[in-house]
Amino acid sequence: MILSVTLNPSVDRTLIVETLKVADTNRVLNTETDAGGKGINVARVVGELGIDVLATGFLAGKPGLYVKHVLDQEGVPHSFVEVPGETRLNVLVESADGPPTTFNERGPEISNESWTQLLDTICSRIDSFTYVAMGGSIPPGLGPEAFSEIVSAVDRPCVVDADGAAMRIALDCKPFMVKPNRQEAERLLNVTIGDVGRALRAARELRDRGVTIAIVSLGKDGAVMSSGQGDFVAEPPRVEAVSTVGAGDSLIGGFMYGLEKCMSYEDCLRWGIAAGAATATTDASEICKRPKVEELLPGVIIREP
Repeated sequence: MILSVTLNPSVDRTLIVETLKVADTNRVLNTETDAGGKGINVARVVGELGIDVLATGFLAGKPGLYVKHVLDQEGVPHSFVEVPGETRLNVLVESADGPPTTFNERGPEISNESWTQLLDTICSRIDSFTYVAMGGSIPPGLGPEAFSEIVSAVDRPCVVDADGAAMRIALDCKPFMVKPNRQEAERLLNVTIGDVGRALRAARELRDRGVTIAIVSLGKDGAVMSSGQGDFVAEPPRVEAVSTVGAGDSLIGGFMYGLEKCMSYEDCLRWGIAAGAATATTDASEICKRPKVEELLPGVIIREP
């Protein structure tokens, strides 16, 4: 069973416009709403693939109730700490004439008492879990060391997907696996990743810091992995991408499915890439469905560098 931690979940609202006009009125062609946050997405993917999972973290107000509703509809068990305020709203504006524009709220303030309650809840139930996944932004009231505190508190392999100081500090605790994307890895290591070879060097550098598995995701170009079972380059199957929202989280979900099934790291990566590609074919912030993942699996190319 997998525990998936989201400290700053969200309600994701996607607005589809024909052309985004600044300082003018924009007519919305379509609106889609979904639950969001890295750990939320990981939990949904893991559950969709048929693995037992529990989603936890902080939720607040009516938006928090909506997140629970989405998880309930998909049959994903959850146990959140309720806090004052409102779970944040993230707005993504998509237009045909340019890249998407995103507006992310900060999220509710987390008190020391609420943080202690979450840590106590996680630690009291940790014997039920084989892996712990965590990622996303840190909410107000908590410092960048939040993920590292979880990694240090649990005697389980941890998967961390975070940015900036939160990832740098978590690395000091040597989590089992990290998965930055290209831009996050560049900021983390102060390098420019212009090709697959440089991405693989970045993954190796991260692994040299004590993690067992380091994956750098590269969007439509796939991902690279440095691990105790070897280094690999993964190329995704050809798909018509509709939205990349949640694709990186789906990669983690697919990979963790493989871990739970005791697959080799190479096959775990294959499932992760297929899950990410499947999510890229869905609208807005929807996540992959298992039949689509299975359909795309044969098209994933995994090779040694």
